[in-house]
Amino acid sequence: MGLLHEMQNITDYTEREHDICQYILQHPEEVASLSSRKLGELTFTSAATVTRFCQKLGCKGYPDFKLRFLSELKYHDTPEKEEEISISEKESVVTMLRKVEETYKRAIQETKDMLSLEQMMRIRKLVRQAEYIDFYVYDANVALAMYARNLLFHSGKVANVYSETNIQELNALVSREKHLAIIISRTGENARLVEVAKTLKRSKTKTIIITCGKERTLGKMGDERLYTMARAAVDDFGTVLFSTGVKYLLDVIFGMEFSYQYKENILLNQTYEERSRDRLWTLINQV
Repeated sequence: MGLLHEMQNITDYTEREHDICQYILQHPEEVASLSSRKLGELTFTSAATVTRFCQKLGCKGYPDFKLRFLSELKYHDTPEKEEEISISEKESVVTMLRKVEETYKRAIQETKDMLSLEQMMRIRKLVRQAEYIDFYVYDANVALAMYARNLLFHSGKVANVYSETNIQELNALVSREKHLAIIISRTGENARLVEVAKTLKRSKTKTIIITCGKERTLGKMGDERLYTMARAAVDDFGTVLFSTGVKYLLDVIFGMEFSYQYKENILLNQTYEERSRDRLWTLINQV
């Protein structure tokens, strides 16, 4: 979870910590030039209180907090706490257009807030080193994996989607170090995928887990874990939130890989387009 998101939603602040939090959210542009002592003076607290506040957010201290906060600030506007978006009875087209647009924006922003540059660099390395990328998915996530498989082939990677229980387990058993597994699960509690993750670990296959929270069973497994938004209820756009966040992550992974071998991938796709066009004209001429 990103610092900004946590600061806007945490509820167990002391009164002094709340004052520090509100000052930072209301004056984010000042953080770069403020010392912990000065921030303490401005909030009528102390440098020690500022340090404890930062540690409550998972930072080592104020310098670490400042570095992470300013890094997030580059990519995030600090809105007020957002209202829930849900579907009501007989809504107008205009209202639905606005709600879906806002749902997309929130899903991407929340997902991005839970990422770190260091983690994405590690994931880029895993994808780059893998010769084969295997997706393990069920139900609606099959469509997301098929979408990603298509993108990865266009970036020069061999990718496969496994959605049958027996094939998943068999492939996990024979999977080796040249394979990279990506498991996508909205609930993070699918017992079959949990077993697949265990098998992949025994096979020494690097694994990326994509799910909705670190507290979920799958959210604690794998070599790298990516989190995105999800809600249980369909009328709260729960499925839309999760699928949008996952698609964003998959697009980023594709973009990083395509960029790395840019010239080779451009040539690959040009060759593919030329051959596809030639085959099309051959078929037309045969009609």
